[in-house]
Amino acid sequence: MTIKKNIWDEVLNRGKWLIIFLVGLLFSQFPLALATFLTSRKFPLLQTGLLVGALSLVVLTVFIIGARKTQLASFGLSFFKAKDLARLALSYLVILAFNILGVVLLHLMNETTTSNQSNINDLVQNSSLISSFFLLVLIAPICEEILCRGVIPKKLFRGKENVGYIVGAIIFALLHLPTNLPSLLIYGGMSTVLSWTAYKTQRLEMSILLHMIVNGVVFCLLALVVFMSRTLGISV
Repeated sequence: MTIKKNIWDEVLNRGKWLIIFLVGLLFSQFPLALATFLTSRKFPLLQTGLLVGALSLVVLTVFIIGARKTQLASFGLSFFKAKDLARLALSYLVILAFNILGVVLLHLMNETTTSNQSNINDLVQNSSLISSFFLLVLIAPICEEILCRGVIPKKLFRGKENVGYIVGAIIFALLHLPTNLPSLLIYGGMSTVLSWTAYKTQRLEMSILLHMIVNGVVFCLLALVVFMSRTLGISV
């Protein structure tokens, strides 16, 4: 009887975390949905940025408090050490290599970019840069890492975390909607490196930081293009 009760409790616990994962995934999309809606209605860029930023802060607060309370991450400043700099640099270069290889393959297929990257380009070009910053540099890295590299391996696959990291990596890649081999290589490669970082360091903050760096570089490049287009009238 005790064994059956323990099994039933475990099933209920995993089911609870599955619901939390799905709700969290939906909740993390609210700022993007708001940005898309306001942009489609030609809402002023500054007001759009402020509204999306405010909603993003609410979402981030919920995620961070939730991660701290469930011990998925501490978000303390002591998580980063000087020796981690080399790990981050090497990990970023590996992700960059996957991206370069993927882009080369895309050009061989007479395509210029992935479907997901095209959506990102449109978002940055047509929406507020404030909105884009929150969505790309804060919301995506923090929420996606907590869900895919935190909830999945540590809660849904508790006791079999190694399997959980693999499942989380696959789900992360699929969430970026790969439509062909090059896009699968780009997002699959990035997801593998992020999962390896979280697994080897056992610090979710490290994969979040790496994810922020990757998305931050992309945002800066796209923001520069948008600035040149809007301010100087230069089309790149």
